Amino acid sequence: MLSALSMPVIADEKISTDTLPIIDVHGHLNGDMRAERLVDLMNRAGVKSMVLMARYYGGKKNGGNGSDQQALEYSTRFPGRFIPFVAGQRGDLGRQHSRAWQESTRIGDAFLDEARDKLARGGFYGLGEFILRHYAYSAFGSQGGDDVDLPVDSYLMHRIAGLAAHHHVPVLFHAEAEPDVLAAVRRLVNSEPGTRFIWAHNCGRTSADEIRKLLTDFPNLMCDLGGMSAPTPYGYGTYWPKRTPWMHVIENGFGVLYPEMVALFDDFPDRFMIGTDCAHTPALDTYLARIDRFRKLLTQLKPDTAKKLAYENAERVFGLEQR
Repeated sequence: MLSALSMPVIADEKISTDTLPIIDVHGHLNGDMRAERLVDLMNRAGVKSMVLMARYYGGKKNGGNGSDQQALEYSTRFPGRFIPFVAGQRGDLGRQHSRAWQESTRIGDAFLDEARDKLARGGFYGLGEFILRHYAYSAFGSQGGDDVDLPVDSYLMHRIAGLAAHHHVPVLFHAEAEPDVLAAVRRLVNSEPGTRFIWAHNCGRTSADEIRKLLTDFPNLMCDLGGMSAPTPYGYGTYWPKRTPWMHVIENGFGVLYPEMVALFDDFPDRFMIGTDCAHTPALDTYLARIDRFRKLLTQLKPDTAKKLAYENAERVFGLEQR
């Protein structure tokens, strides 16, 4: 059970992003990420709580080897600081096992059974991150990710969505918003109205106009801003790892939000949440810079909007106000 972390009370008329609590809704967990280091970074950055999505990928290239049990143990040791998800980044759900996304298979059904059991026992607040359309990249020398192209409107995603709806938790997924992917997301979200979906990286880095249409059409869809601040030359806040015609960023690279994004955040203040997306452990070296850049971006929004993006929306989505 999450307990409230004591943070400064901030008056609406004099909001200060320097002391504004932040909930990081797009955090990851590798085997070599120590809880004490994460808590120290959060304390220094003024981050109230962090979602932990374990990366089960093994090997030096992937730099993972995290687990759901590790995430749960961290949340027990540091009450109120961590928000564990049942992880979706697993080698047995990757492109090598694409059939599991299309039909009932031993691998896919085993994951669903495991997720169902973990959600029933409690302590987990979401499902994800599910990597559906993802571009290959390299990072930190020997680490990186491969191209992934898995079906969004698929047998397995519908089963995951039904499981999430039953347990009243969100589903967080990564899918670059290429035209066919965007159409598939629309079909999935429309057909599962009882499930809250969180589309990572500002809804797949699609345009402000497209996001406006999505949020108007689907009240069960939210966008996280995972990695969308741009204090480093790589990350989803830049045109990385490759630029495509349908890819859009939210700021100019110097911490100034584009006007269409300011309007979008202010028009849909309940539908966005902040996330850092330090997927590889060496990226934690830039954690403070990522949060600092988000604080700079928040200063450009209305005070009520800034508070909602920083922490209020996350509290509502994960039910933290009642726990």
